[in-house]
Amino acid sequence: MRVLVTGALGFIGAALVPALEAAGYGVCGLGRGPGPLTDWRQADLTRPTSLAGVCADCDAVIHLAGVAHTRASGADHWAVTVEGTRALLAEARAAGVARFVFVSSIKAECAQDEYGDSRRAAEELVRAAGLPSCAIVRPALVYGPGMRGNLDRLLRLADHPWPVPIPRGLARRSLVHRDDLVRVLVALVPRQASTATYTVTDGTPYTAREIYDAMRVGLRRPPARLALPAGVVTALARFGDAVTRWTGRSCPWDTHALAPLLESCVSSDDGVWGALGMAPRHSLAQAVADMADAGRAGRGVP
Repeated sequence: MRVLVTGALGFIGAALVPALEAAGYGVCGLGRGPGPLTDWRQADLTRPTSLAGVCADCDAVIHLAGVAHTRASGADHWAVTVEGTRALLAEARAAGVARFVFVSSIKAECAQDEYGDSRRAAEELVRAAGLPSCAIVRPALVYGPGMRGNLDRLLRLADHPWPVPIPRGLARRSLVHRDDLVRVLVALVPRQASTATYTVTDGTPYTAREIYDAMRVGLRRPPARLALPAGVVTALARFGDAVTRWTGRSCPWDTHALAPLLESCVSSDDGVWGALGMAPRHSLAQAVADMADAGRAGRGVP
């Protein structure tokens, strides 16, 4: 069985490709530039004509590629996530692909913005595609070695000698380790279903303070004992919004930037783990400890 992976060079794709190969699948990758795989297909989701024939000789597609940055323009989200998925689905139908796995986002459930809108629209295209078997996967915030974005920034903050008094409470977020998500994606390849939607988390919702505290523990740093009042963050976000309006430039502490502290995004994952007869293997604290140990080893630090 041969599987096409879009976004094969990304954070998730870099772990998914070897996992598929270890499971005995032939893998071909797709990206905008040259790639390391023997079977590599170069195409751009924003140029549908470049996708011609990319699904040839493939039995399944795992569609990871998309715009990850929530501050990207609505036009970018729509061009890549929606129109790119539409064009890829057309190629999958033409090639007779039997299984299509679309990796969406948990924000399709809880984000009322251009990012969430584009994910929901792409999901509808997958449901209506008429392919023999489809799965829509909504990962929670994905963490693991090489992660970027808000979690990476928080990890760097947690590694500072002086703890930051992040407020307790506030918003709650679901997380999932990259390796657990990869296990789910590999397990879904042979699973036949008309169209199924799965949200993937590690089963534990966290506040930003709980994530920060777990990171401090994993990094062997002393815990933060103080916490700012929650109202301080809300007031800071309002001030940042005003600065954004006055200057016309995004403020680094406006509501959007502080969304990880202010906006909840949690979901149950019982469906996918129960359906696959699996359970998450990774906890945040242990994963951070492993990542810290690997980093020390790479620097030659005992």
